[in-house]
Amino acid sequence: APSRARHTMRRSRSIALALRAALPLVQRPAVARRTAVAARNAAVPAAAAATSSPAPHGGTVYPVPDRGVTVYSNVDGGRIDDGRYTAFQKDASSIVPMERMYTDPVKTFAYGTDASFYRLLPQVVVKIHGEDEVKRILPIAAKHQTPVTFRAAGTSLSGQAVTDSILLKLSHTGKNFRNYEIKNEGKEITLEPGLILGEVNRLLAKYKQKHGIKEQYKMGPDPSSIDSCMIGGVVANNSSGMCCGVAQNTYHTLKDMRIVFVDGTVLDTSDKASREAFLKSHKSLVDGVVALASRVQEDEDLSALITKKHKIKCTTGYSMNALVDHPTSDPIEIIKRLMIGSEGTLGFVSQATYNTVIDHPHKASAFIVFKDVKEACRAAAVLRRETKVDAVELFDRASLTQCEGHEQIIGLVPTIADAPRTGAALLIECRGATDEELNAGIKAVTDAIDGAGMEYLNDRESTYPFMKDEAVYKVYWDVRKGLIPLVGSSRQAGTSVLIEDVACEVDKLGDMTQDLIDMFERFGYDDASCMGHALEGNLHLVFSQGFRNDEEVKKYSAMMQEMCEIVAIKYSGSLKAEHGTGRNVAPFVEMEWGKKAYDIMWELKELFDPEYVLNPGVILNRDPDTHQKFLKPKPVADPIVDMCMECGFCESNCPSRDLSLTPRQRITVYREISRLQDIPSRTQAEQSRLDEFLDTFTYEGNSTCAADGMCQVKCPVGINTGELIKSIRERELKNQGTANSGANFLAKNFGAVSAVVPSFLNMVSTFHGILGGGVLKSVSGALNSATGSMVPVWNPHMPTGAPKLPEPYKPAVATAAGLPRKVVYLPSCVTRMMGPVKGEESIGGVPDAMMSILKKANYEVVYPEGLGSQCCGMIFNSRGFKSTASSMGSDLEEALMVASEGGKLPIVVDTSPCLAQIKEQLSNPALRFALYEPTEFISNHLVDKLEWKQVKDHVAIHVPCSSKKLGVENTFAKIAGMCAKEVTPSGIPCCGMAGDRGMRFPELTGSSLSYLDLPQGCSDGYSTSRTCEMSLSNHSDVAFRGLVYLVDEATSAKATN
Repeated sequence: APSRARHTMRRSRSIALALRAALPLVQRPAVARRTAVAARNAAVPAAAAATSSPAPHGGTVYPVPDRGVTVYSNVDGGRIDDGRYTAFQKDASSIVPMERMYTDPVKTFAYGTDASFYRLLPQVVVKIHGEDEVKRILPIAAKHQTPVTFRAAGTSLSGQAVTDSILLKLSHTGKNFRNYEIKNEGKEITLEPGLILGEVNRLLAKYKQKHGIKEQYKMGPDPSSIDSCMIGGVVANNSSGMCCGVAQNTYHTLKDMRIVFVDGTVLDTSDKASREAFLKSHKSLVDGVVALASRVQEDEDLSALITKKHKIKCTTGYSMNALVDHPTSDPIEIIKRLMIGSEGTLGFVSQATYNTVIDHPHKASAFIVFKDVKEACRAAAVLRRETKVDAVELFDRASLTQCEGHEQIIGLVPTIADAPRTGAALLIECRGATDEELNAGIKAVTDAIDGAGMEYLNDRESTYPFMKDEAVYKVYWDVRKGLIPLVGSSRQAGTSVLIEDVACEVDKLGDMTQDLIDMFERFGYDDASCMGHALEGNLHLVFSQGFRNDEEVKKYSAMMQEMCEIVAIKYSGSLKAEHGTGRNVAPFVEMEWGKKAYDIMWELKELFDPEYVLNPGVILNRDPDTHQKFLKPKPVADPIVDMCMECGFCESNCPSRDLSLTPRQRITVYREISRLQDIPSRTQAEQSRLDEFLDTFTYEGNSTCAADGMCQVKCPVGINTGELIKSIRERELKNQGTANSGANFLAKNFGAVSAVVPSFLNMVSTFHGILGGGVLKSVSGALNSATGSMVPVWNPHMPTGAPKLPEPYKPAVATAAGLPRKVVYLPSCVTRMMGPVKGEESIGGVPDAMMSILKKANYEVVYPEGLGSQCCGMIFNSRGFKSTASSMGSDLEEALMVASEGGKLPIVVDTSPCLAQIKEQLSNPALRFALYEPTEFISNHLVDKLEWKQVKDHVAIHVPCSSKKLGVENTFAKIAGMCAKEVTPSGIPCCGMAGDRGMRFPELTGSSLSYLDLPQGCSDGYSTSRTCEMSLSNHSDVAFRGLVYLVDEATSAKATN
């Protein structure tokens, strides 16, 4: 089977553009290179000579040509396995089982990718489950001199989360590293590093609601990756964001942390005994930190420089402000602050306690267009000096050009299109605890900028007012968050989106912005935009860059050199304001900070990690070319995914993220397959690598992909990796005559086949009663293995056969007034075949409950003609039989057109995924607005026609992924809330069932639902997908049923009906 899959994949994959490996770059002028190397060597303390500097040779692009390295050296590209990694694995296997350690080419390649534009392939990937494992593994890594790099979400942009040594992965490991505790009415929260930042804010909101607290608190940092980045990275990079500025970043809002040092020692800064023990056990480290802090504090010029630089956003190098902000009598506080932004190079933060910040409920925003970018920046400086405005975001002309394609914002601010070539805009937000306080803030802002005589493009007050309507200002902020994706989605295939991140004093922002715009024009970056957090003098420079040949790499290198000189030298700014130093600007840290501060940074590294075990090469690096080595190309692979930026935002929505590959990893592996396939004459090694990738991808990439499209929901450029996988399945099946004939036979005889399914399910249920669950599970498991996962694995929550469909209800007396109460009801083939679980037969099938509700609302019900043979086609589409699915969908659409009188009558489909499939393939627009998912129909048509009563104390709900994509989550919760006193969402993006895939690959649902954590006292669960309900029941202590059962129980007919 693997060889057949490999063969068909080779034949059927769409042809990608040829990609050749780039050769070493032409070196920069020798004099400049020697000067740079000499300066860096001079800045390194003698004790820091543990690793030698490689010979300067310019940039490299993956795959780097084999240079015949035979001796290990602790530099990127030099960490070969001379036996040390095998020894590491052997020792580490006593702590972490081998199944959580990956060394195969596919997994190491997949984990060699993060959101940056660098690629390093780890020797070993280790999925760690807790602090104890980290503290035991680090001494082993030190013993074998096998450096480690920590990764949480992998959304960092500067190359700090990739390595060619040991990668310790602490996310996508179920509930591990996801504990939290909210304290002091939400003013404090203690977190483990695997929690997503946006998720933490939702936990705080839920806490406020549950406990009836007056103030709403949230986390200070608010990066645009808030719904994907994890606390581990937020601490390690000292993340900030659009509104938090400097005052609310991690450095200023973190209260305490637990640190694992390289020798395995754990320091809990909140615990007195731990602090005292550390001061004794690590006296030399503590004394070294105190000595450095004393030197800095005694040096007035250096202290002043540090203070000045950290008044603006600065994540270049280490958090040097830790050495001036705290007295030497409190070394633990200094160590704690040094850890923030250290990118895993000084220690591992296993727990962090934050002081949260108030999230004011009253907000208003204005989108103001200026004639000139310098004028917009001048306005930001005025607001910084004279007001307490909450946020000011800059859009340069290139950003506004991107906005012109956004219908909603152009509708709200049509003058965007009139902005001149030099034009720009500011998005300004004010907040307040009360409406009066908000109004005062708005007045202060408008008085300040109007009083400064700003040159607006149009009259400010009439054209660019502050808007309090959330629906309006949300459009502004959604566009701001989407600027980077807008650039990303319009770039040339085969290029990457690069995001540089710089800052200066806000008074200098206008001049620096203009200089950077001019620089991009000179280098020919026509799509480059300069936008960002103007209030903080922070710009994000967004542009597309290819790494396909020497010329492209040389262009990037020259641009980087000039950019660093403009920002660091001309404007004394920060080369990394909030994205972390990583590898990206490691060669330029000294340029920004000067030799004295740079020396101290090296000494800090030596104190904490003298053997360079912790993420070496990141933040500090002696190689002046490290920023242009191991660059990651993006080979053209398939139009469906070619625009993928590999940001990783998709990963937290993926049901297979803990089991096999994530969407990002599926794409990056598929790109490597494409690259290998495009090599005209492959060597034996290249052919072997291609064969292994294809073999592994069959299960890791294809079989375990639910293809639910939830990755698209979080993808900034709207990529649905499931569509790629379905297209692969379709191509694999194209030439398999037997499979296609079987699919067509089933479609043509669907009514006859589906009619026998209820009897078969009842027979299985009878065997369950006679033989017991153990026998059925064993037998089905054996058949599943023998048939290549074609036969589902039985579980105790498998349904009985569906009862006969109820007769469509027809009121004896028509409704006296109002619109006619008539609806087309489409029971899906799933609910026509699958009934309730064994033991609950008395409640009837989903159609019985739906019909009961419609009867109580006095609705005349119509079934489509030929209902027994109708199917939306999803069962075929998910397997790759697209033409068969399309044919089934067309037949159903025709029947629905007739039944709904051309779309005049509403149509309710009782299974959400089926409705999504129908909508996806509709050809007649007349039906688009007639189709309803159950909760949507109940909310729009039945709420006022029924009497409601809360019949349950506490229920759980799972909104299927298809319903989430249809945008009915809030409606689902509202309807459930009318039936129960307390409603808890499952918190699972997708259960992984994917039709019957989760039954055939039960490990997929098991992995996805390992995150399910329903509270005590939750008596029942409800959803709108029968197969999802089976899976959820199987992996929880709560029985899940169709939501219509709950609605039926909670409602009664109105007397007026």
